[in-house]
Amino acid sequence: MTTPTFTPATTTPTVDATRARALVPARLVGGIGGLIFVASVVVQNALRAGFPANDATARDVTAYYAGHRGVTVVLAALFPLGAIGLATFLGALGSRVAHGEGRAPALAGLFGAAGVLATFTMLVATDVALAGYVHRGASEASVVEGMWVLHSAVFAVLLASIGIALAGLSAASAVSGLLPDWWKAAGLIGGLLLLGACASAPSMVDAGPGLFVGLIGFLVWLVFVTWTSIVLLRRRDS
Repeated sequence: MTTPTFTPATTTPTVDATRARALVPARLVGGIGGLIFVASVVVQNALRAGFPANDATARDVTAYYAGHRGVTVVLAALFPLGAIGLATFLGALGSRVAHGEGRAPALAGLFGAAGVLATFTMLVATDVALAGYVHRGASEASVVEGMWVLHSAVFAVLLASIGIALAGLSAASAVSGLLPDWWKAAGLIGGLLLLGACASAPSMVDAGPGLFVGLIGFLVWLVFVTWTSIVLLRRRDS
């Protein structure tokens, strides 16, 4: 007498989870996100080109915000777009480079990038608050001046987070083979320039030359995100 054997039925889901994930590869989302972030940063900085100088008087700051309400509205609208772009870029990049020898610099760079999002959030919030205060009318010069100094100081401190993100992520990307090896040096130099500019934050509040030092590092950061985003888009693996 033989005992019948039963083979359990296997069910195949209608849409396999792995296949569904492959429909929109992480590299594609991250690459597009990085380019959106860079585009939003370029547009925002173009809009900020007419901003008063860091050492501008309260009268000049009040006059600017009173006559440029639309600029504040556009900057506020662009912020979430850039934030989402940066977050998706970091997620895709981190998943590729945060392993082996690149794990430590990648984690350091991601911590720095988290600081970028946090500090830039404060910068935009200060800008919106200042614009709102001016448009309520009867703004006091001392309040406007204090808020403008805070706005300038937040921007100066923001450079440190960008420097850490640039140095860490560029090194991890180079170690993992995603970017050429010379990006280790380029990212480190750009990061040091940004950190040096941040160290001169008190003078930057008074329109000191530290801003121009940081500008070079900031351009390296934008080139890094653009270059890496394009590499992610060109990769054929998911």
